[in-house]
Amino acid sequence: MTIRKLPTVLINQIAAGEVVDRPASIVKELIENAIDAGSTRIDIQLLHGGKDLIRVSDNGSGIASEELELAVTPHATSKITEEADLAAIASLGFRGEALASIGSISQLLLRSRQEIAESGTQIEVDGGDLTMPKPVGASVGTTVEVKRLFFNTPARRKFLKSDGAETTRVREVVQRLAASHHDVAFTFRSGDALLLEYPQATSKERILSIFGRELDGELIEIDGSVEGIHLWGLVGKPSVARPTSRHIRVHVNGRTISDSSITHALKEAFRGLIEPKRWPTAALFLEMDPALVDVNVHPQKSEVRFRDKDSIWRLVNKTITNALLSQDIVPAYHPSEQLPSFGSGSHQASFGPTSTPSFDIEQARNAVSGIELPTQATPLPTILGPDAVMQVQKCFLVTQDEQGILIIDQHALHERIMFEELSKRIAEGNLESQRMLVPDSFEADSGQLEALLTHAGLFEKLGIDASASGPASISVYALPTLLVSRNVNGATFIRELLDSLGNSDFPSSEEEALSEILDMMSCKAAIKAGDYLNPRELADLLRKRKEIERGSNCPHGRPTSLRLSIEELEKRFGRR
Repeated sequence: MTIRKLPTVLINQIAAGEVVDRPASIVKELIENAIDAGSTRIDIQLLHGGKDLIRVSDNGSGIASEELELAVTPHATSKITEEADLAAIASLGFRGEALASIGSISQLLLRSRQEIAESGTQIEVDGGDLTMPKPVGASVGTTVEVKRLFFNTPARRKFLKSDGAETTRVREVVQRLAASHHDVAFTFRSGDALLLEYPQATSKERILSIFGRELDGELIEIDGSVEGIHLWGLVGKPSVARPTSRHIRVHVNGRTISDSSITHALKEAFRGLIEPKRWPTAALFLEMDPALVDVNVHPQKSEVRFRDKDSIWRLVNKTITNALLSQDIVPAYHPSEQLPSFGSGSHQASFGPTSTPSFDIEQARNAVSGIELPTQATPLPTILGPDAVMQVQKCFLVTQDEQGILIIDQHALHERIMFEELSKRIAEGNLESQRMLVPDSFEADSGQLEALLTHAGLFEKLGIDASASGPASISVYALPTLLVSRNVNGATFIRELLDSLGNSDFPSSEEEALSEILDMMSCKAAIKAGDYLNPRELADLLRKRKEIERGSNCPHGRPTSLRLSIEELEKRFGRR
């Protein structure tokens, strides 16, 4: 085969494949450029998920008119000038590939004005073809418009997701960059709809606006340093751990990254405080000399390489561990303000969080005078009959069968029963649904909103009616009848379900996904340890145990019951 030099347009399109794979990556590059330009306000707008229009405007320092053409030329940048600069990169963007790559696969318009200039300058790039710069009216700063993305590479356009899914990905990018730059105001619109609006704020306020206001009071501030490396941020108490790692944000010198070592150090700090399959909520910010971290190891700059990875691990783990040890992490109990009342009028006893019991002594004496209390003999122990059952510590059931004594975990057994019932019902069609008198609403992040759109058919099959009720919220209007009858909190369940659906490890096939979701529903609906069961409920539970298949184990594989055989009892008591 003949070796030949590729045309410039094709070179740029290949480079674009590394830098630009969807609208979200374009928005990321443009926002990073705006932040590097010293912007304090950045506005983002999309049409049709960014396929037809991406507009990013800022109030930064702008680009000189004589340099505008150079800005859309490959490998042209103001961020580095010599080889030594690569060892200590302090800016977010530095390669000089973004604008040239974007212009090669779209119709790009770049308009900019510096404060010292009387007017702005505009240049257009159509699939790699440049027009001459021309003066235009413009405010100080830079605006970049990207239209008809991948119009000249239709095969790549086909790989894009739905408009809603692409919008959700852009939303996630905006939130990640906004988290690490709280001194910059952001707005994000899709068409005419305002999806995000973050004014300049403190770091904690910005994190709460992204993670959800329900975490206010549940976040612990952390701060630690070692050998010139500073770690600060917020970690959630164990009570707000999530089913996926999507609520872990790591930032290094203002750059959002993913790093398995830091995530591992974080999770190890929570060892023993949260279930192994759950993840902490955290926003971690690392600040260090740029020479201590190499950001030039990934085309999209989403991964970095630390000069001393072990020191970073120890700093993260120790700082978070010490912060957790210094806190009272026992979940708070907030009793209802409406207290039960007994009696009537002014003679009832009064109990409250700050009050002491108060009684009218004379009234009490008059009330009990003349009442004869029968002498109560010491009760005889009850002998369990063949169908009798006893609840122990509101957790375990003790009964007998022909082979000996059965000890049953009430939650594990009921979870198995719920799973079998749900599996049987869904095999016959959609689950029965019950509308809620008042919809349950909760703040949602971009991943949850995307999962809601992506799995709409699955939700219908499960008997769940939920939809976006704002730019960052979801309302639940109906739940499966079984969950409603068990008083399952709709918002909590749907939030965890969406987190799981957004996890890359979640099964992709509908059959496997349904099995996982029914497992979640069974666990939520099942009787819990600590629930008191009346005689009828006890009898019903044992009856259903005999009717279901594989009743010896819960859906997770844990045993639902243990047997102490007659032979074992006889051995223990020396009868054998």
